[in-house]
Amino acid sequence: MWPAIAAGAVIALGAVSAPGRRLGHAFFASLRLPPPEPVAANPPSFPGTNANRQLQDMVAGMISAKVTVGLDEKDQVAPNAAAADRIAGFAARLPAGRADTPVLTVTGARSLRVAIDRGQLQTVLTEAGAGGVRVPPAVDGALVTVTTPRGVRAQYGSCPEPGPPSIQAQIQGPPPQPANVRTCVVISESPPATAAAPAGFDPAPLVEIGLELAGMSPREAHALQARLDWKSALALSLPRTMRSYDTVAVNSTPAVLFNTAGRRGPTYDLVWVRDGVVFSLAGYGNPADAVPLANSIH
Repeated sequence: MWPAIAAGAVIALGAVSAPGRRLGHAFFASLRLPPPEPVAANPPSFPGTNANRQLQDMVAGMISAKVTVGLDEKDQVAPNAAAADRIAGFAARLPAGRADTPVLTVTGARSLRVAIDRGQLQTVLTEAGAGGVRVPPAVDGALVTVTTPRGVRAQYGSCPEPGPPSIQAQIQGPPPQPANVRTCVVISESPPATAAAPAGFDPAPLVEIGLELAGMSPREAHALQARLDWKSALALSLPRTMRSYDTVAVNSTPAVLFNTAGRRGPTYDLVWVRDGVVFSLAGYGNPADAVPLANSIH
């Protein structure tokens, strides 16, 4: 929630003074610059199961400072594909291009409820450069509910362990990655998010701002939303650092391949939507292997 809290602080300052509004504008403008190479002691390792929840939290925090979590299920490890399908409520598709057995996790469903604060929301849009988007007065105080359903996460190969939780461990740095980390691939799939919102309220600009706050450049965020609607984007788990992107196709379906070139994190993340399911395929190997592997998912 720290990105949302920081954005809220900028909004509050911008609402009370002209200098504050100029500072807020400069803040949002700086977020639109391509992010530098991270130097934090605990850099992101792999797109975790809660990465999409961070995007939801940022979007909800732009709508109002008061957000209620109505549902927040725990993730569940599944012993096999049949069990994962039963728990998730849909049939997951695994790649035929990998012969090894994956570690399967069913990511929990989550819902957020937030009442629209029109003044705050309009300020966010204006300071983020989307001032042409007007929030109708009639939506002020109206309730918005966003729900992300359960998903399935399949992890193949030797993947790094999560970053160290303690401050001292973070200063010392993450543990060494296994020598065969290039075999690590994680496939996440989920139905798109669902939303109940008043007429005249469009969450798409907020999702684009959230993607930029999460580390995308404006071009990357635009390329993603050109192929995935905002409901699909909210169901994704994306890495925080991206160097470039390519528009590709997976089984004739439009897709976006993000090249991260991460020194400690994944090197690529391929995202697409097919038959009402949102897919994300991320790995530490050669980005050229992403599309052939995705093509083996049927």
